[in-house]
Amino acid sequence: MDEPMPSLAVKVLRDEDERARSLQLRMHGRLCGIITSVGGLNKPPRSPRLFVEGAELTGVHLWQGRPAPKPGSYHIGGYGFLPFESRIRVLGEALERYAGHAVVAEGRMPVTMATHAELVACGEPVIDADCLRLFTAEQLGREGFPYQPFDAQAPLGWVRVPSLLDDSEALVPAQQFLLGYVPADDEPWLVSAVTTGTAAHTAPDAALRGSLYELVQVDTAIGHWYGSSESVVVELDDRLRALRSLLDRHYSGTVAPEFHWLPSPDLPGFTVACILRSPGGAIPAISIGLGSGSGLERSMYRALLEAVGVHALAGWSLLEAEAESEEQSAEERLAGMFDLESNVGYYATIEGARAVEERFARSVRESAGNLPPDDRRPPRQLAGAMVDAFRATGKSLYWFDLTAPDIRQLGFTAVRVWSPDMLTLPFPSAPPAAHPRFAAHGGFGNPLPHPYP
Repeated sequence: MDEPMPSLAVKVLRDEDERARSLQLRMHGRLCGIITSVGGLNKPPRSPRLFVEGAELTGVHLWQGRPAPKPGSYHIGGYGFLPFESRIRVLGEALERYAGHAVVAEGRMPVTMATHAELVACGEPVIDADCLRLFTAEQLGREGFPYQPFDAQAPLGWVRVPSLLDDSEALVPAQQFLLGYVPADDEPWLVSAVTTGTAAHTAPDAALRGSLYELVQVDTAIGHWYGSSESVVVELDDRLRALRSLLDRHYSGTVAPEFHWLPSPDLPGFTVACILRSPGGAIPAISIGLGSGSGLERSMYRALLEAVGVHALAGWSLLEAEAESEEQSAEERLAGMFDLESNVGYYATIEGARAVEERFARSVRESAGNLPPDDRRPPRQLAGAMVDAFRATGKSLYWFDLTAPDIRQLGFTAVRVWSPDMLTLPFPSAPPAAHPRFAAHGGFGNPLPHPYP
């Protein structure tokens, strides 16, 4: 007798709908909301019936004395097959972004200005200098490159963070750990802080689990793109019956998504890249989404949702990229992608799509049933297993509870994890080519900007 088919369908109960609506009412306000606007994007012709939404974050730039960013700068988006699904993702992602700025404004992470040499001389637990030498001499010598080399005698802002592995703590650069930190005028800019490893959830254990899996997801995806490892094209079989059913409903008669499992060199979980191709040479020609987790099917589903969102973003980015290309050569464009939008526009072109196809062609095919089994343990145990894996592989792992009072009043917890031994999301034309982690991914070898937003 056949086993009952699992379902990926989002079960929207009345209380869930009302919970999302109530949460939005408490977060959304033009004058004093955590988000000042929220709305959906138009569905491209011939695309599946999915909801793609975005939001604008409140004026956190005022805390930092910065000018207002252009719309969409915080990359807050949500995607789903039902309105509830996309909306709750938008709200959760807005809380992640807000948390990274609010913790600085609150002063809960005091910044110490000192040189690395001074901290070493005082016996402070500062991270090793080798962790701060991220770029090659060739990169640092390029005209327009945004970062400066690490100098042990130059003053930097440092924050003290606890380890997730033991009772120790470390001083790490504030500009790497805190999204809302503005470096001092005389402080060299070593690298940009990103939200990689930040998650918000109503359950603290789930927030920690999500932040850890995202840390591994980005390390794996960036290591794969710039490195030389192979991906695994996942052939859909009975293990993925629910996903197959969903794809049959929404992608029948058009180009089906292609899923690549990107194995981590040494950490558990699934990281999946979903490639969406437009039929008939239409543009955006290609878009890629990432998903991760302890289960293969759920990770693939998350990657599909993000690919749909990136497809919508690619349309806007493509227009901007084409306008800029009139004033730049192809070499200048590829060398100057110091944001997380122009790369999406480039890879939406026919030329860019060919580069994606070439990179992902280095792959093998395997049935889903032959891939590692899902880990169905509760969030606390999954987070503990991931922490154990960091410890067993000799990596450092630090964390901080970013939950501001207004986030806690909404019933959420925001958690940040960070490891100097892992790759985070870089500017596409500024990968940390000197990072030792690339050795685990087969070495740094692909000079092209990555395609991820």
